Amino acid sequence: MYLYVIRHGLTEWNVEKKLLSYTDIPLNEIGIKQCQEAEKLVKNLDYDIVFCSPKLRTKMTLEIINSKNIPVIYDDRLVERDAGDLEGIDVNSFDYESYWTLGKDVLKNSENIIKCQNRVYELLDEIKNKYKDKNVLIVTHNGVCRMIYTYFNGYPRRKNISNKGQGNAEIKIYELK
Repeated sequence: MYLYVIRHGLTEWNVEKKLLSYTDIPLNEIGIKQCQEAEKLVKNLDYDIVFCSPKLRTKMTLEIINSKNIPVIYDDRLVERDAGDLEGIDVNSFDYESYWTLGKDVLKNSENIIKCQNRVYELLDEIKNKYKDKNVLIVTHNGVCRMIYTYFNGYPRRKNISNKGQGNAEIKIYELK
């Protein structure tokens, strides 16, 4: 069983280096083009079902890349980590590495990293058990991509994972056993 994980295409807030979580903004023109390029790869993947975050930027990504019209399940557990009061702030204006360091305190009422990790792990365990004979495409956000990375790589709890995400419209492949 394979998981194909794609992060949404570029948004204006990504360009402006603003921390983006719950704010629902669309892809920009570059993001749309990134997804059109990614679709060329996705159409050659063998997947049976799609899980997608219900945010606009992931839905737009999915609309472009899912040319096979595979059934979609929208799941809130794939929504980006809640940034709380850090939402919309330039990532260079606060301790971004601490924000993505497992075991650090929550910053500015943001979602606890362990809580985020637990909801993503719960979904991955559910997929593993319920869809064990299927290949799954997941369309999500960078923070969730980081959590998926830790699920498969056993990343130590006290380590920084700020560099373990994915680029916009980048696809990573994981094998679930």
